[in-house]
Amino acid sequence: MADLAGPDGPRVISLVGPAGVGTSRLAREFLQRWRPTGGGAPPRTADGPCADSRATDLRWLLRTVSGTELSDQHVLVRRGVVLLDDADRYRDAVVTLVRSLLPVCPQLRFVIAGREPLHLYGEQVYPVGPLPVGTGDEADPDALAAVPAIELFVDRARGVRPDYRPTPDDYRTLAEICRLLDGLPLAIELAAARMTLFRPKALLRRLGDGLDVLEPQPTEVSAPQRSLRSALGASLDRLGAAEADLLDAVSVCSGGFDLAAVEALTGTDPASAERTMETLTARSLVQVATHRPDGEPRFRMLHTTRRYAADRLRRSDQADRVSDRHAAYYVDLARALAPDLSGPRQGAALATLADEHDNLRHACRHLADTGRAPAVLSLILDVSRYVVASGRVAVTHGWLGRQLAGVDPTSADVSGWLMYGGLCACLRQDRRARTLLTEVATRCRRTGDERREALALGLLGQVALMRRQYDEAARRWAQSRACGASRGMAGMLVADGMATLELLRGELPAAARLCDRHAAATTGDTLVGAVLAVRAGAVAGAAGDPAGARSRTRDGLRLLHQLHHRPGVAFALESLVVLAARGRDPRECTLAARLLGAAETIRSTAGSAYPSCPPGMLDQALVRLRDVVGEPAFRRERQVGRHASLADAVGLALGEAELPAPPAPRPAPPDTPLTARELQVARLVAAGRTNRQVAVDLDISEWTAINHLRHVMRKLDCRSRVGVAQWILNAELPLSREH
Repeated sequence: MADLAGPDGPRVISLVGPAGVGTSRLAREFLQRWRPTGGGAPPRTADGPCADSRATDLRWLLRTVSGTELSDQHVLVRRGVVLLDDADRYRDAVVTLVRSLLPVCPQLRFVIAGREPLHLYGEQVYPVGPLPVGTGDEADPDALAAVPAIELFVDRARGVRPDYRPTPDDYRTLAEICRLLDGLPLAIELAAARMTLFRPKALLRRLGDGLDVLEPQPTEVSAPQRSLRSALGASLDRLGAAEADLLDAVSVCSGGFDLAAVEALTGTDPASAERTMETLTARSLVQVATHRPDGEPRFRMLHTTRRYAADRLRRSDQADRVSDRHAAYYVDLARALAPDLSGPRQGAALATLADEHDNLRHACRHLADTGRAPAVLSLILDVSRYVVASGRVAVTHGWLGRQLAGVDPTSADVSGWLMYGGLCACLRQDRRARTLLTEVATRCRRTGDERREALALGLLGQVALMRRQYDEAARRWAQSRACGASRGMAGMLVADGMATLELLRGELPAAARLCDRHAAATTGDTLVGAVLAVRAGAVAGAAGDPAGARSRTRDGLRLLHQLHHRPGVAFALESLVVLAARGRDPRECTLAARLLGAAETIRSTAGSAYPSCPPGMLDQALVRLRDVVGEPAFRRERQVGRHASLADAVGLALGEAELPAPPAPRPAPPDTPLTARELQVARLVAAGRTNRQVAVDLDISEWTAINHLRHVMRKLDCRSRVGVAQWILNAELPLSREH
């Protein structure tokens, strides 16, 4: 906000954000840091740094216009800057006041704190977002301790439990708590206050049950800004009936929603849905999360807002109707996207299903809870390719197994059993997979269903290959080919499987022809082409063409990453590991060890054994890697790779990122009661910085720096700045990271 505070800054600044985000605190911080041109430090009066006699007159004007009783917390004035807090409560009066005073009082500036802008001419809107909560990938306690939301939680927790020292496991739990609370400072402070009774894991469980644990104790001040439920209620109470009903209805959505979902859930026409969503977005109750490639918005609600609205929906008589509409909409969406999952538009279809994953899961749960098993089965079958691509194999296997429990395989719909058998094969439940897929193939042969018979036989061939029963695999693939299904998944299973057999036998030209011929026959299916490109790369590597092998494998990896196909990405990384081990270049082998660790993590989370390198080939590569880079380096790089993100691993594999040096071991952090910010202040004080210099160095107000120093001195039991410096030296801490 430094630019807004300049002499040429706007005269009306609206700080807007959701309930509990801290617009009031930010506005007060703005006033504390406000320096008119040539101005010095703010005057200190008995009423604090923001007192001004003109505030009384402005409060009288607002009270006269609005008829609302206002306290000295609603209107603050300091040297020409007027802060109007909680402006939504008396919005019309604020608009009238500001519009009237702007022309006749050119020296005045207004800072408005609320949920939505005033829509005045020349108004500068400054959206205030929640605190960062991290990406969810951090595992290092030191990195988690520096996340602003977690830092705030620990600081407030120590306010009620001075001896609290988070363990590494605590930090991971605190990260989940802060993500569940959306990084809202008010929610985090209320949750931290419960540390007098609960520990982080117990607190996380209670937060999963609702917002009641965030209610202040009866002995606490019950002002609206100190109760998240009251703050949310105040925001929703200002909505019209249609807006409130729509907000309650979309609270059934998980993970976001678009305008089409809003129309389906509420039965409103597109124009009305758009206008209402604009209103909810302006009032910070809904956020535009992203935009699709066609420019259409996708919305999300903060978890806290959604829980509050969902509680309201459950207490109404519309909950069942809205849930039914939600399930019906997403069943229809999955059915409409199913044909695209095997065609040229499969990338967009997979991306759409990934966006709607939480909604699909919610729809499945509602259908199952209301006894509609056929609808659950239909939904799972429609998204079968997405299930494997996204790594949800184990979860879907459990869902599907529960739907098929107690059903006779000889009488039920064969599609469900075919998919269940395929998922068993992916999870290497070989015996169960062979039994189910053999029964499915037999039934399809009797009914003349050649397409499903070919797919069942192709899966049986893959099970035999993984068990190194090569003759059995060849027999099954020959049977699959005889069914006449040369395209799609069945054709890929046969072509890829036969190419793998030829590769193992050393018949490299035949293997290459199989990959190229089937890839050419299935143009438009990106997944088929990507898998066969990676397999063709392995064949080229075995034939002594390392450059061509690396190029084709990377092409396949790039496509698989674009499809977000996690098992396919693991397969491509494993293939690059084999290629590097064959070349025995030390740097390439070091990179391969890291890629191996990443592939192992991706494979374990994806839960699918297919596609993969031929049995035994990867084991031989590991022996070569250990021999080239040495056992200590191999273990270190493999472990680093296991913690790499999927995007980082793909970037390394494609040569788009350099292989970073392994992190140097860090000394154990000192046992300190200070937060990360307080430790920064203590180091700067020990380095001889004044309060004003500390404020400048850390980009905080001088008043905030003084408060931090007071906390430091209280926690360290020091009576002076000299005592703080002595504690820093005794703890052998560097005097300052900044200087």
